[in-house]
Amino acid sequence: MKRFRLLLFISLLLALCTCLDAGNIFEHVEQDSLLLKSPVVYKDKVVFNIYSGLGGFSALERSAVVSRRLEELSEYKYLYRDSLQIYSEDGEYTIHYADKAIHTVGKADSLVLQKPLAEIAQGYHDIIADEFIPLFTHLNVRQGIILTIKTVFLVLLVLGINIFIFRMISKFISYLQSLIRSVKEKNAKGFTFKGIRILTVEQFCRAMKTLIALLRFILIALLLYFTLYFLLLAIPGTRSIARQLQAYIMTPLLGVSEAVLNYLPSLFFIIMVVIVTRYVLKFLRYIFDEIRHGRIRFATFYPEWANSTYQIVKFLIIFFTLVIIFPYLPGSSSPAFQGISIFVGVLVSLGSSSAIANIIAGIILTYMRPYQIGDFVRIGDKQGVLLEATLLVVRVKTVKNEEINIPNAIVLADNITNYSSYAREKRLILHTKVNIRYDVPWRKASELLVSAALKSHGINTNKPPFVNITELLDHYVEYELNAYTDNPKAMPMIYAELHKNILDSFAEAEVEILSPMYNAIKDGNMSTIPRDS
Repeated sequence: MKRFRLLLFISLLLALCTCLDAGNIFEHVEQDSLLLKSPVVYKDKVVFNIYSGLGGFSALERSAVVSRRLEELSEYKYLYRDSLQIYSEDGEYTIHYADKAIHTVGKADSLVLQKPLAEIAQGYHDIIADEFIPLFTHLNVRQGIILTIKTVFLVLLVLGINIFIFRMISKFISYLQSLIRSVKEKNAKGFTFKGIRILTVEQFCRAMKTLIALLRFILIALLLYFTLYFLLLAIPGTRSIARQLQAYIMTPLLGVSEAVLNYLPSLFFIIMVVIVTRYVLKFLRYIFDEIRHGRIRFATFYPEWANSTYQIVKFLIIFFTLVIIFPYLPGSSSPAFQGISIFVGVLVSLGSSSAIANIIAGIILTYMRPYQIGDFVRIGDKQGVLLEATLLVVRVKTVKNEEINIPNAIVLADNITNYSSYAREKRLILHTKVNIRYDVPWRKASELLVSAALKSHGINTNKPPFVNITELLDHYVEYELNAYTDNPKAMPMIYAELHKNILDSFAEAEVEILSPMYNAIKDGNMSTIPRDS
């Protein structure tokens, strides 16, 4: 037992001597003022010095590398002495903490320090273990306290700023609401533009209420997002969550920003093409307007062709422009965009067959020149004044003030009667038929019809009316009265007055008018002439 105690005492004494010797291993070198020293620094504290270079590194470069490696150890929450080890390889000794190399000792160090490499490595090992690790622990605790105080301060600062901004948002919303109330009071009858009421007060208030609610939601959502982000960023343990939250917003924004920047050259090209197209169309619009008003004339180009021709040219130019800019549209080369384009094209082709037929018919009608705007026409069984002729439809206003839209395909397939074209040449003839008995001389019947025509307003008296005997039937003779007129738009009124005058003229002459379906059994004394005529 005594021997065991003696051996234990000797071992402790040797260990103490070794430590004391290791602690003083660099003492004689430190006292040499002529020797260049490169300090290894951690947090403004000199841990030890390096006195020589190694390999291609100078002493100063070695000290900078070791200082950086000590700084990297700060990522650990705790450092343990047992994790500090010395490894020997190729005649050099390297001090490791866990699997991380800290400092390498070579032959140059042995020459300067006049000590064996193993003893020098052990000396550096003991300095790191006895001086650096306690220094790290002390600074880590102090840094933790400072970090906690800083975190609390930042959290309170973020919350304070959040409360301040929230109040500013509330004041801003209140200001907008008061502004809307003042606008409402000033415009109690609604909002008008050039005499046309655009919005009522109720519609305005409802729209503004919706916009303010949407604005408030967006502002509060942004405020909550940034508050949560800065709170997570202020707390060291949740900074990774903050960075992830930032990535949720910033990644799409950066992607969109990058896409927009990359798309700017194509956008500028599209803008230039659109501007050029716009001014080309303006120039063509001016030319065709001049043609339509007769200020520019071509021998084989009629003024009424101007508007329709301009619409055709405009369509072709716009179509050509779309073909040019289509490859520069965002996503035009993607399979999804191309698939949607094909799908839309199929839908348009299937659903626009009647529209295309009307457009083609409108183009044909334009160059056929069957009518002009303002003409009195009959299309099928529709009769009236032509208001408008487009590439799709023609609009006709009837004598009953009914506005009818007739597709051009139907117009092209039906009969078109233009009364105004002959009226402009004073050759439009109105005609009506009457049936008179054989016992009435044809000359007398013709005189009565002509006199009735001359009494009617709208009949051109410069060209005398005339009567044709169209048929000699079994029971009566069919007479056709023809009279000229210059006012085709008044045809319904002229016909009405003409028929009244015919009835009056034949009643005054006591001549009966027999319709084709008229049959009567009479004793020879009865007549169809009205008694009060």
